[in-house]
Amino acid sequence: MTDTPPATPSAPRKTDHLQGVTLENLLNQLVDQYGWATLSDLVRINCFRSNPSIRSSLTFLRRTPWARAQVEAVFIGFKDGLEVEAIRGRLKTMAAGDGLSKAAQKQKSATAKPRKPGAPDPWKKARGE
Repeated sequence: MTDTPPATPSAPRKTDHLQGVTLENLLNQLVDQYGWATLSDLVRINCFRSNPSIRSSLTFLRRTPWARAQVEAVFIGFKDGLEVEAIRGRLKTMAAGDGLSKAAQKQKSATAKPRKPGAPDPWKKARGE
């Protein structure tokens, strides 16, 4: 009879709260937890403010990487057990660092059209320059 060595405890792994969660499921959990009013205060998008619905929110979030990143950050904060104010602080930090995911940053840079050298700036007058 051979003794098996005791199982070694594995290093604690960081859980990925987004893995296996659909955007619809994520949104339903947030609406159930916070309601539309609190969500619209955290993430300032019209589909949360005027006539909110899961369907319109899903459509917008699937097409808008920065908004989806913010909603996912709210969800992660919710799963981490943070209070609303702590989540709001995380979102402000994200906004300061342009908290887009790497995929969203790639998409943003791929769609941005660089101006030709010497081309007039169309927004110069609006900035008051």
